[in-house]
Amino acid sequence: MQQALTQADYASSVVAVPPIALNTDYSVNASANEAIIKHIEGGGVDILLYGGNANLYHFGLDDYRAAMEAIKAAAAPTTHLITSIGPDFGKASAQVPIARNLGFKNVMVLPTNFPADPAGVANGVRKLADAFGSGLILYLKRESYADPDELAKLIAEGAVSFVKYAVEKLDASKDTYLDAVLSAVGTDHLASGMGETPIQDHLGQRKLTTYTSGAVCIAPVAATELLTLYKTGRSAAALELSQPFLEFEKVRLNLGGLQVLHDGLRLSGIADTGPLMPMVSNLPGEKLKPVQAAVDALKSAEKQAVLRASIAEKRTAGL
Repeated sequence: MQQALTQADYASSVVAVPPIALNTDYSVNASANEAIIKHIEGGGVDILLYGGNANLYHFGLDDYRAAMEAIKAAAAPTTHLITSIGPDFGKASAQVPIARNLGFKNVMVLPTNFPADPAGVANGVRKLADAFGSGLILYLKRESYADPDELAKLIAEGAVSFVKYAVEKLDASKDTYLDAVLSAVGTDHLASGMGETPIQDHLGQRKLTTYTSGAVCIAPVAATELLTLYKTGRSAAALELSQPFLEFEKVRLNLGGLQVLHDGLRLSGIADTGPLMPMVSNLPGEKLKPVQAAVDALKSAEKQAVLRASIAEKRTAGL
């Protein structure tokens, strides 16, 4: 049975943000999604967030229900699942009873690009949280999407349980909006939400609780080691380990974040992810070479991390 995530739960795991595998007719591929989930769980990651990388923006209500039923059926009982609703208020309102009836306890509100303003976002989140019956995860994707002081009120009221911060900056260390959010709500309710690119600052310097990642779906053991290194103050070792993750993120930036992760899972051999739900397209064949190279580097990092974990386990056992 799903339980609401606590700050301690978030602090203990990277948050994996997987794609959703589809068949050629755009129906949900249950077996492929199960293979992705089992690979992530096998690497010790027990929080899975289905949102942007899953392209839920373009799922109709029936598709959404079918996808979440398949995800819930495939995940281990100890795995924490986060589903997403929205991005518009009407769609989110229609998805709330689906998520609730399926037993989801953790729900994120996808960011509305236009039209939306801070006061309207706060009002909408309150209404959605009231309909759901508990706090929601708020996804901050652009500058001043939510007023920091109002965000603190939403957390204090229980309308917001956690925040995924993903406002992109050329220099993550120079982010006045993040400074204001942290001043208002602290680090306990905040995850870095842009993969590995900003985590040297977000985790190493600002001490956010955790981070979300697409690459963790390919290299979960290495990603967990990376989180541990930052949590224990070993930033130099963390930066070295993060290199293949950062390269993967560069490829995603150049060719499309959803597309590279979706097709990258297929190229990794973990599962055949199939097509992307329109209106996002799979990468053409001529653009797959850098994706394959980045995936191979992640797989190599994962193999080395698994070996290190095995050696450490044997030492602990005195073998």
